[in-house]
Amino acid sequence: MTSSKKKAETTTVETTVVIMLKSATAPKLNRHADGELSYDIALVDEKLCIRVSANSSGGFFSNEFILLDDIETCLAATLTAKVDFKSAMLKSVFTQGNSSNNAGFLCACLRAEGLLAASEKSIFLHQFVGDFAVWRNTLTKPKEPKTNKGKK
Repeated sequence: MTSSKKKAETTTVETTVVIMLKSATAPKLNRHADGELSYDIALVDEKLCIRVSANSSGGFFSNEFILLDDIETCLAATLTAKVDFKSAMLKSVFTQGNSSNNAGFLCACLRAEGLLAASEKSIFLHQFVGDFAVWRNTLTKPKEPKTNKGKK
């Protein structure tokens, strides 16, 4: 009779907590492009993030959550002045996928949120026009619970 002993194996599973704050749509940067983009804003492990979640027409993209802090760091040079910049400036915030659409789609979502606007020189150039601190506060405020006061 042969017997074998098995060692117990332990596996550590990391859990990511995602709290969705908002889902919305944004037009693409090119006004002649078909379809629109869907995006989500969420707290991922208590950090504010944004991601492109769908493209109603063609074009690949990464649907990873991007930290708002990383976006702010990338835009730090343009936050204080009316400086035009290309979408490619945000390419470095993506760690998954390398689609050429990623940064442009993210900029379209940031425009929809009022943080960026099209430059007067080109629809494909952006200017920072928003206020990250104010925007953060509007998203992270807990919503008032709905109550049925006075109703029977």
